[in-house]
Amino acid sequence: MAMTRRWPARLVVSIAALGLVVSAPSQSSAAGSGSAAAAASPSLSTASTEPNVMGIDAWIKALPAPRAPDGYAASPGQRVAWPVHGTVTQPFGCTGFSLERPASECPTGFHLGLDLAEPQGTPIRAAASGLAYPLADPARYGNLVIIQHYGGYATVYGHMTRQAVSWGQPVQAGDVIGFVGSTGNSTGPHLHFEVRYAATAYDPVPYLSGTPPDPMPLPVGWPGAPPDDWLGVR
Repeated sequence: MAMTRRWPARLVVSIAALGLVVSAPSQSSAAGSGSAAAAASPSLSTASTEPNVMGIDAWIKALPAPRAPDGYAASPGQRVAWPVHGTVTQPFGCTGFSLERPASECPTGFHLGLDLAEPQGTPIRAAASGLAYPLADPARYGNLVIIQHYGGYATVYGHMTRQAVSWGQPVQAGDVIGFVGSTGNSTGPHLHFEVRYAATAYDPVPYLSGTPPDPMPLPVGWPGAPPDDWLGVR
C-alpha cells in the first residue's frame, strides 16, 4: 500500500544541498539488457568536504511512488517524453567540464543526465506520469523536481527558475512542472534532465528514443515496485 503524504511543507525549502552533481553525458546509448551496465553511471568519487546531507539517490529511495498494478511490466518503446525541446549542450557520461564530480571511470568528471538549453522561463513538462516532489539544492541542482514513476523509475529536472508543483502532487505526462532557469551549479539557462532506475542514473537518450535498456531487477521492496511494499512490511 502506497504511503500517504505526511511530509512537513517546510521540508521542501530546508534542503541545504543534495549529494550528487548534475551535468554530463555518456557516449553509449545502446539498448538491451546487455547494454544496461554500459549506459549506467559509474561510482562517483566520495571524496568531499561537503556536509553529510541527503543526495538525489537517497531521496529517490525514500520518496513515495505511485503503486504499480500487480503484474506490471514496463512496455517496450519510448518510456519518457522530452520535457523541453532545446539543444543538447551536454550529454550523459564522461566529461572534461571542471564543475562535474569525478567518477571511478571518468576522473575528469561524469555528467548524470542531459543538459537542454532553452530560454529562461520556458515551461518544463513531466516526461511521464507519477508523483512530483519539489526540492531546493542551491549548490548543485538549484530548484529541482523529482518525479517518481511506476516500476522503480524516476526523472529529475534541475536548475529551474521556479517549480510549479506541490509536494507529492500527481502529474501526467506533459503537465507543466516548472520553468527553465539557471539556479544552482549552472552557467546559463537550461534544463538538466535525468532518468533513474533504482536511483542509478542511466543515459536518457534510449528512453527518449524508444530503445531503453532492460536494467537489473529492482531491489526487494523498492518504492513503486509491483506490488508496492517499499517498507518491507507487507
